[in-house]
Amino acid sequence: MGQSEAKLDKKTVDELVRLTDRRFTEQEIRDLHKDFLRDCPSGKVTLAGFRRVYGRYFPTGTADEFSEHVFRTFDINGDGVVDFREFLMAASATSKGTAEDKLRWAFSMYDMDGDGCITRAEMVKILQSIHKMMTPQMRTALLSDNYSPQERTDQLFKLMDANKDDEININEFIRGAQQDKDLIAMLTQNVVQ
Repeated sequence: MGQSEAKLDKKTVDELVRLTDRRFTEQEIRDLHKDFLRDCPSGKVTLAGFRRVYGRYFPTGTADEFSEHVFRTFDINGDGVVDFREFLMAASATSKGTAEDKLRWAFSMYDMDGDGCITRAEMVKILQSIHKMMTPQMRTALLSDNYSPQERTDQLFKLMDANKDDEININEFIRGAQQDKDLIAMLTQNVVQ
């Protein structure tokens, strides 16, 4: 696709505009590509490179664990690298998508094994990684409570697990999150800055 080249050709840009449901203009895509190449000159980023770039946005906390979850979700084809197309698709959902788009994307991150359901263990791991990258002041300001990741998971399962099977599917996740705007923010925060 020529993503490692300095410029994207018109055909590629048009395809990316279409793939992102026209959430980005041609110029925005070109600008994002230029920025992507500045951080990832090869046109691809590995987990180590992603951690480095992602960590710049959270210098006071430990973002390594959370950035692994974000990287896994960005790496759509599972080849161990994120190229510009994958980055743009994630940015489209997380920065320009609807609340439901953001929740669907977040669900794919929380569903660590990709089986279509979030278990308590998966939820706890994601919430622990969020806690690790936030300072105590950020946790207080953003979460407005002092719950541990396990306690928060128990609350979320009580709210979301409609059929009480101890797993949350995509429909339960979206329905449960849409009941509370603060919950949407908490579940989708800190993904793409």
